[in-house]
Amino acid sequence: MTVLLPFVINAGLNFVLGLLIAFFLGPEAFGRYAIGAAIIVLVNTAMLDWLKLSAVRFYSLGTRESQPEIRATLDLLVAGVSMTLCALLVAAIAAGVDFRMPAMMLAASVLAGIGAGLFDYHGAIARARFLDAAYARLVIVKNVLALILMVGGAWLTRDPTVVLLGGLLSAAVALISVRRRLADAPLSVTAARRDLAWTFAKYALPIVAGNAIYSLMPLLNRSLVAGAHGFAEAGYFSLASDMGLRLFGTLGATLEIILLREVLRLDETRGRRAAQKRIAANLTIVLAVALPAAVGFALALPAFDRLLVPPSFQGRFSAYMALLLPGFVALTIFQAGLYPAFLLEKRTLVATLAAVAGLAANGAIVFVFAASPPTIYAVAQSVALLLVLAITATAALRILPVRPSLRDGGAILLAVTAMALAIAPLQGRLPAAAELTLQVGLGALVYVAVILACDVARWRTLLWLWWAARRSRRR
Repeated sequence: MTVLLPFVINAGLNFVLGLLIAFFLGPEAFGRYAIGAAIIVLVNTAMLDWLKLSAVRFYSLGTRESQPEIRATLDLLVAGVSMTLCALLVAAIAAGVDFRMPAMMLAASVLAGIGAGLFDYHGAIARARFLDAAYARLVIVKNVLALILMVGGAWLTRDPTVVLLGGLLSAAVALISVRRRLADAPLSVTAARRDLAWTFAKYALPIVAGNAIYSLMPLLNRSLVAGAHGFAEAGYFSLASDMGLRLFGTLGATLEIILLREVLRLDETRGRRAAQKRIAANLTIVLAVALPAAVGFALALPAFDRLLVPPSFQGRFSAYMALLLPGFVALTIFQAGLYPAFLLEKRTLVATLAAVAGLAANGAIVFVFAASPPTIYAVAQSVALLLVLAITATAALRILPVRPSLRDGGAILLAVTAMALAIAPLQGRLPAAAELTLQVGLGALVYVAVILACDVARWRTLLWLWWAARRSRRR
């Protein structure tokens, strides 16, 4: 599937991007950059993400022909929100509002947030129309240019504002590269419909409210760490947080894109119950990918830290990452496995309430343990995301007519345990590169062997049928 290629590249380049930016900026400047990066995520999520979600749910190849007013309304809303944000930014800077950060850095963060929102929206349009090649170009161009411009800016200037502007420029060029391919028609004010805009808002804003709270959490924690312990400590915390969010966020988004399109297609062609059964089956796939990724990364952290983390961050990176990992895997399971259940039923208030509960838990832990070491912020974030997972899992399993297979779930846990027992003794025994390579290779081999032996989700059976069909075709 062509759509997999950009995500594989995206994951690799994003990992490299964050590490190289941290290497050239150093802990203190990276701490400042990370606060700007958190603002980008917040602006994108709070102001523009509802239009991406509406495009995923309401725009398709069919509606493109039968209901062109959907795309016209979405495009007009995207343009209106973007211009309003720009106007508010100019007004705030002109009025001299004190945001406790340089005006240029604030402007770069907000504009880059708008650029990220436009990028995500057009990515959703490409996916809705199954334009996998255009989507691949969009993602690849953006990430390659980000690697060049953002890392180059960090190397040449050591200025976090320049790095943020490099990210903005990379998104803009990527959008220009696919503009004609993704266009339906010139922007038309008259074709847009107010009732559709209201439908989009009612559908997506409850989800966005929850997502905005999730994106507010890292910004809040980074700002609190910087205020209490300095920007260098915020840099240590932020590098681990960014790397984890990039890795597991990309993993969750990849699974969501691959699995959600089939759920929506089943809902249109075979009915709601078939789509719900697919969601339950997909939960097994999500667990089979997310759990070994988290456990394997945790066990490989010492080698990863020695081999790939910038020297000025080593030690501190792995200390924070070990505490943040449970929250990251919880977020992945929610995003790829549970979110489609609420999306399909349009019961999005649950996600918002769960996010509020998570933010409250984060704030309570930070407040109660304010005098603790700065790692308490990582604990607070993980506890908050685990609470979100518990609430949304309970609600989602009540919605679905069937439950994921307990047998498959047990087999996945058995495979993860076998993988952990195989690679744990390797820690600290070899040079970092050899240790990491052996852990990844041996861990994957053991895990896949147990999964196939247990025939999880009938993968062994399907693999055998595929192989038999291929042999018969050769004859």
